[in-house]
Formats: sequence, structure tokens, C-alpha cells
Amino acid sequence: MSVFHLPRLHFAGAAITRLPTGPRAGWLDLETNQAIDDNGVFDTDRPVQEYYDFLADSKGHNFEGNGHFWVDAKVVSTELTAGQVVTDDLVVGRQLDFWGHFCDYTAGTANRSRVFDVDPASNWTTTLMVGQLALGRSGRSHDVPYLVTGDVNGMCPPRWNRFHTVLHQFAVDKAEGLHWLDGAEDSPALARLREVVEGDADGLVVQFGITDQKHTGEGQPDVWQLRGSIAAWYRTELRTYPAGRLLTPRTTGSALPNVSVHVTDEHVTANLVTARPDTDLEVRTASGTLLATITSTEDSSGVVVASRVDGGTGNPAEPLVITAPDGTVLSREEEVVVESDEAALFLEHENTGTGEDHAVEIPVRSYLRGVPARVDRIHVRQYVNPAALPLAKDRDTAQLVAFLPTGHADYQAEQVMSTDEHGRGTITLKGVRGGATRVLLRPEATPEPAGATAAERYDNDDEQGYWSAVGSVAVRVLPDHWDLDDLPDEEITFPTLYREALAYYELQYSFMRSEVLSLADEFKVEPYARLIWHVSAPEHKGKTFYMPPTRDMSAPQIRMLLRYLLADDAQRQTPPTFVPQQRKLGTITTKDQLLHALYQAAAIELATMVQYLYAAYSVPTHGAGKKLVERGEWTEEQLLTACGEGTETWNNGIRGSLMSVAREEMMHFLAINNILMAMGRPFHLPKLDFSTFNSDICVPLEFSLEALNLASVQRFVALEQPHDLIDDIEGNDSTVLRADGEPYQYGSLSELYAAIREGVQAVPGVFLVKKGRGGGAHHLFMRESVNAVHPDYQLEVDDVASAVFAIDFVTEHGEGGQIPSTLPEEESHFDTFLRISEMLIAERAKGPNGRRIPWNPAYPVMRNPTLKPGNPAMDHVTHEPARIAMKAFNRSYFLAMQLMVQHFGYSPDKSLRRSRLMNWSLDIMTGVLRPLGELVVTLPSGRPGRTAGPSFELDSAPEYISRPDIAVEWMAREFDEVAALARKCTGFGLTPTVGDLLAFIGESLRTMDLKEI
Repeated sequence: MSVFHLPRLHFAGAAITRLPTGPRAGWLDLETNQAIDDNGVFDTDRPVQEYYDFLADSKGHNFEGNGHFWVDAKVVSTELTAGQVVTDDLVVGRQLDFWGHFCDYTAGTANRSRVFDVDPASNWTTTLMVGQLALGRSGRSHDVPYLVTGDVNGMCPPRWNRFHTVLHQFAVDKAEGLHWLDGAEDSPALARLREVVEGDADGLVVQFGITDQKHTGEGQPDVWQLRGSIAAWYRTELRTYPAGRLLTPRTTGSALPNVSVHVTDEHVTANLVTARPDTDLEVRTASGTLLATITSTEDSSGVVVASRVDGGTGNPAEPLVITAPDGTVLSREEEVVVESDEAALFLEHENTGTGEDHAVEIPVRSYLRGVPARVDRIHVRQYVNPAALPLAKDRDTAQLVAFLPTGHADYQAEQVMSTDEHGRGTITLKGVRGGATRVLLRPEATPEPAGATAAERYDNDDEQGYWSAVGSVAVRVLPDHWDLDDLPDEEITFPTLYREALAYYELQYSFMRSEVLSLADEFKVEPYARLIWHVSAPEHKGKTFYMPPTRDMSAPQIRMLLRYLLADDAQRQTPPTFVPQQRKLGTITTKDQLLHALYQAAAIELATMVQYLYAAYSVPTHGAGKKLVERGEWTEEQLLTACGEGTETWNNGIRGSLMSVAREEMMHFLAINNILMAMGRPFHLPKLDFSTFNSDICVPLEFSLEALNLASVQRFVALEQPHDLIDDIEGNDSTVLRADGEPYQYGSLSELYAAIREGVQAVPGVFLVKKGRGGGAHHLFMRESVNAVHPDYQLEVDDVASAVFAIDFVTEHGEGGQIPSTLPEEESHFDTFLRISEMLIAERAKGPNGRRIPWNPAYPVMRNPTLKPGNPAMDHVTHEPARIAMKAFNRSYFLAMQLMVQHFGYSPDKSLRRSRLMNWSLDIMTGVLRPLGELVVTLPSGRPGRTAGPSFELDSAPEYISRPDIAVEWMAREFDEVAALARKCTGFGLTPTVGDLLAFIGESLRTMDLKEI
């Protein structure tokens, strides 16, 4: 029963339209969509301003309207019981908004609804389009929020149109998106309405009348009075046409416009949304029985309830009339009403070249005295608007559409149809000529429109009062542009696009130039190509943001626009051609350049080892992982992936792989130092600062202390990637020697090592060490594949050949394929990280909002943690237990490095595995740093959601102490202090053996024979 159904909400306010009505002046040919002037079609090569000047000479008004429509309205009353208007409901006084559709491309809010003319040459076809209903805010919605929102689809054609008084209606289908928000239950009217809708109703109907149009100035919005109602909607009713029994005056100048009524045993309810009668209205049967009197009122709801006064003696099944108190008949019932929700129709022109008719089928609904019923012999005939065809000589007789009656093979100029017992039927029609017409849906008993000419029958000024009482469909047949599909790509230039598609809008709708962009300027259109295509795409034609807002761009024009935009996009960028990389030769030609490269390599190797250790520490130990399984946070498979089968096996999972790679990186660091010492340089231990490290190295790589995750693993892959896997760019003219004297910037660590390998062979006389004195023997973490063919190798460097082999040893680990072996090639670091990456991608975990995300096995450790405040590139740890443990870790790391420095300072030729200093250094790495690191990553950091992490920070770089007695005493004191610090950590979960080991080394230093150093 539409607005006749209870409960009802009534609203009132203002409606604002910015309809571009200038084209109604007649300077537009709709058959071709071309602007015209006094001399015919306006030449699009002429300046646009010349046409604007022509239009400004009293040829029309409001050419600058942008098609926006919005309302400023509030709920004024509710109605739970027929005729009892309530004004104290919570929803009364709340705002009602008609918003437009959301545009995915612009992703904006405050989207406007739209108003447009299906036929720009007509006064009859002004149509609205709403995208979203929103009800209930008071002020801003984030202050007092909406109570109900709903999605709106389809067009809202004008109903009961008297030009300055018109009705519009739309439905919010609950199946398409109707949302009852928090607080709606506090309004009795909304709570009851929701109950009805969630019961047997199908959604909401929103009906409103806009009256008393006021122009506010040239190019300014028009303001209308607005009032309407919201109620439950049922599918037996039309979405866009008011339900009930229709009574019309069938004359012009009547004091009473169209009215619909609903009669029950107790009441007569009248829909007066577009009427404000100044006299009482008497609703009678055709035989004269008075059913009810609707008193004259200033009530703003538009829906008025009157009690039956006939005591049930009248027969409501008779036709109804409305009379004035003096008996004057003001309106009579249209017993048969035939309408279509698709009453604003845009048709593509048939394609005679391909035989495609591009026909559409539209639904038709018929009602007998307000009830769906079968109607036979409905005459379907077109009435052309001759004003839409100013250049056509046959505009009075033009036929723009053709109909295909059910069961017929051929199209006809008109047809006679019937609906079924439910009042449902369809019409199939196609466009045969560009222009605008109106299709009349005339029941047999209804007369045809009068007039000897097409203009009189179309009655654009409503002199007959005919068209607002009958059902019709406004049809716009788009021009025949199918020849545009045959244009070759090379002819679709911007001038062609402008002439064939854009000029019409630029000339007739100047708001584009003044408010958005000029369609005549390629430099304006080209930057917004994607936006233009998105808002003009055919699938968006039913959205309020569709452009052009007139909705009359033909399919061939749209395709031409897309072809132009695609061609323009193809020219915007040419991808580079990739070719095999040819490494630049001669990057190292001097001793200083070689030393610089080696120092860089040493720093990178140490930083690499440290970041791998950090990532390894971030992964729970096997014992901790088992607890995570017990808690249901990990699966058994995830435990196996992260931690392997346990420390008693060789399979230690991702964690074990990281630890193994980190140990090998330490060997690389020692190998590089052996080359440096063979060149006469001291053992080099760089001080790492991860806030500046990336800007200090000569390779474009990123280093940081970060948890193991997909992102960090991808950094590790890039670090270890062989340079020959990276293609070069064709035409690249990079040079080895830079004019500014800056050191050569290597593309990767792999390229740096290739340059060092070349440099140690190219630079003469760099090795000063005597044969056989090439560094302390060390043969741990060397790989079985190396042992199989070089079982005597111990990292020594004493000439060019041994230096080259040391570089090959380093790259064998990182990249693979450098040292031939009798055994199968072992997994390189590069392949290790590719494997870990694949494992993390394959394993999934439950993420937010039910998403399946890549599994992250690491604790949420900080990125680049620090004990020092004030550095924005580092994450400051403030939790005191974590700070104590980190201090113990950092000082232990310093002592491990100091022992190395002392060893290589005292006895660089001595075997590393027989050196007490080096062995103690290794003891610290395994017995102190590892348990401390594993503890720190479980401690709170002071920042929400993050644990701490070992920072590897050194207050100063370890320096060689030349006097052995002073060195051992100083180091012993340091070990005592760090042991005490470690013992404080036992309360946080650290094993006591860490403090014991540190104290043991300190005491051993005091008592050792200095000859053993």
C-alpha cells in the first residue's frame, strides 16, 4: 500500500536542483547530438567561446547547471495509527539526506544526487537519480549519527508532472542494501517500520513532491518546497509511481492536481503530496455517495486521513470522484492505470550494418482501481517531440522507435498489448532514429491526445492537461554513430574524439569548462584519462556519478573514447628493454680503491651476520615453539617449519638455517680481514650504526635489525642475489669512473665481490705478507663440498692466488657455483632465503576479519631497537628489565670483538682454534650472546605490542691494547662487571650459566700466562 501503509514518517524542507535547462531553447539537434546556431550546425573547429556568446544572447538560461540535486529536509512527524500524527518521536527533527552513489575511483563522500532531462528539448522529462538514502543525523553524523541508510538504484522519472509541481518516488529494496543503525530501536516509528520491513514487506518507499520552484539567479540553483513520506514498500507496487487509486482533473489550470486515495472500511486516506487545496475535498462514489471529507489543512505531511462518513453504505468498488463542497467535480478516477518503472529510457540506435537491433524489454504494470489486474488492449504508440529534431524536415511525422509485439517476427510502428492476471506485461522496442519521443501506454477507454500536429499532440507546454493523467515512457534514441566503430586506430586522434563525442557537451553544458575541465583541451583531458573512462564506463550508467550526466553518449562514442584513452596510455610509457648484464671492468685499479672496497665488504659482512642473527633470535626456540603448539597458537606443521625437529637433530627449521648462514657470514668477515692483514692493514672491526649504515655503504641495499618475516626475507634475497641474475637496461651508459670523483656505486654485493676479485689480480704489489704467514688457521663452518676437494684450506691469504680463492670461498657460500667439488653443490645463502620465502608464502595463519594471511613465526620484536633516546631512525627500549638484558648483551658482544682484536694484534699467524682469546670469543657467541638474545626478544620493550631485541650497539669500537698485562687486567674487570649484569637477568629467565661463564673468562684472563696470548 506504499505511503498508505502504516507506520509512516513525514518529512519536509527544501529541494535544490542545478538542472541545465539552456538546451531547452532549441539549439540542440538530438538526432545527431550536435549544437546548432542560426546558420545550422555549429562548426566545432571554431572557438567554444563564440558559441557561449551566441547562447548568452537571450537564447536560454542556466546553461551552467551541473546536474546536482540535493535536499535540506527533516522529519516533521510520524504516524503509527491512522490519522494520529506524532511529533515527539526521537526521529522527529532529524535530517533526511538523498546522497549519490559512491565512486570507486574518486572514493569521495558527500556525493550529490543527479537531476537531468531525458529529452533536453522537453519540459516533461526531468528525472532524478538518488544513490543513497540516509536518515536520522542531527548536525554532523559523527556528532549524532544516522539511524537508517539504504542503497537506491534506478531512475526516478517525474510523476504527476505540472512542471513547477512534480512527484518523485524511489524504493530501497532490503535485498539490495537496507541498514538499520544503532539507535533506530529508540524511535517507536522506526522500530515498528523495521518490524514491518523485516516481516513481509520488501523495503522502504520514499515519495516526495517538489513544488513552488524559485529561480535564484542565472547559473544558480533552483529551490523548491519539499515534502514527502516514508513507509513500507511491497513488490506488488511500482518503485517509482505512487500506489492507490488515481484521480486526475484532466484539464489545465485546475486547483487540484493529481491525487491518489486508499479506501478502507474505516478511513479514506488521500495522497496530497503535490496538492495544497484551499477548500475541503469530498470523496464520493460515482453514484454520489459521500465517503469522506478531507478538510483543508496546512498539514505538511501530504498524506491525510479522513474517517468514513457513509456508515458503510457506499460502494468503494465504484469509480471515485472528488468534489468541492458546492458539488463541483474537481477530479475523476482513472479506473485503469498502466505505468512502467522504466519510464526514463535511453536507447541505442539499431545497427543496420550488423543487423543488431539493440532492443530492450521494459516491464509494464496495470492496475484496476488501484489493484493489480489484467488489462486487455493497451495501445502503445509513440509521440515524437519535434523540438528535438530542429534540422529534420519530417520532424512532424518522424518515427523514432519500433515495437516487437509478442509472437511477431517483425517490428511495428505501434502495437496493442495486454497484461496478465497479475497486471504484468512487457514491451520490446528498439531505436530506429535518433531523437526524443514519448511512448503512450493508453488503455482502450482512454482517449488519445488531441492535436493536428506533432507539437500539439506532444503538448510541451501542457495546454491540454492530458499527459500527467496517463502512463507514458520518455525515450531518448541515441544517434546512429556505428560508423565510429569502423575508424582505424590511427584516425582516433583527439581532434576526432572532440568532434565526434566531446564537442556536444563542451558547447551545450558549460559547467564542465567552468567547474571541472574543458573537454576541448587535450592537455586537460589527457591527465584525467583514467577518471574519464571510469565515470563513462557503460557499467556505471546506472550510477549518479556517470558522465556525461545527460547519459546520452552512445556506445560507439564510449568505445571510441576508450580506444583513444588506451592508445594515449600506450604512448605514455615504453618499458625498457632488458639485456644480460655486462659487468663493468676496471672499477678497482689502485690500492686505495681496493682497500676501500675491502673495508666496505668487511662492514657489510659484519652487518649481514648481525641482521641474520637478529632474525634468528626473533624466531622462538624449539622448546618455546612446543609451548605455542600446546597453547593452540601454532600447529605441529608450523613448529616443524620454524624450529625443525629439535636441537637433538640436524633439522632445526628456519631458525637453524638462519643460524647456519650467520655463522658462515662470520667466516666471510674473517676471510676479508685476512686479505686486509696480508696487505699490511690491522684487523678491521667496524662499528655498526643501523640508523646511518645504509647511507655509508656503496651498494643500494637495506640493512636493519628486523624480525623474520616476508619483507625481511626479501631483503636477504636481494642481498645474496648473484649479480648476473640482474639484467641491465639497454642503452645504459653508466661509467666506471665518475667525473665527481665519488667511489663507484656497485649494483649489488655480488658485483662488489666480483670487482674485488678482479682488483686483487689487477693492482700490483699489494700483498706484503711472506708466503706461509697468511693468517691464523681456521677451518670451522667451511662446508663439506669445500672439504671434499680442499681439506687443507684454513682461510689463509698470503698471495694473489690465495686472495682470489678467499673471495671465491665467500661467494661460494653466498651465491654458489664458485668452487668445483666432487660432491653435489650445497645450498647457497641465496637459495636458502628463496626456500624460506616460499615456506612463509605457503604457510597461512588466521588474520584480521577472517583473512588468511602469510604466517609469521617471529616474536613482535622492534625494528632497530636502541638503548639511546632521541634517534627517530631507531626504536627506543624503555622497559627496565629489557634494558638490563640488552646492556649485558651489548657489552658481551663488545668483549667478544675485543678478544678478536687482541688475538690478531698479538699473534696474527697463530691458529685461531688454538688461540685462547679466539676460543673465548666463540664461547661468548654461543654461551652468552645466544641465550641473552633469546631472552631479550621475549621481554616487553615499553612500546605497546612490541618486544625488545638485542641492539648490537657499541659505545666505542674495540681497539688493540698493546701491553698484554694491561689488556688482560682491563678485560678481566670488564668481564666481572658484565657477569654481575648478567646475574641480574636470572630474575627475567636467563640461565645462571651465562654469568658463570663470563666470570670464568674474567678469572682465566687474570691467571693466564701472557705467553699464551
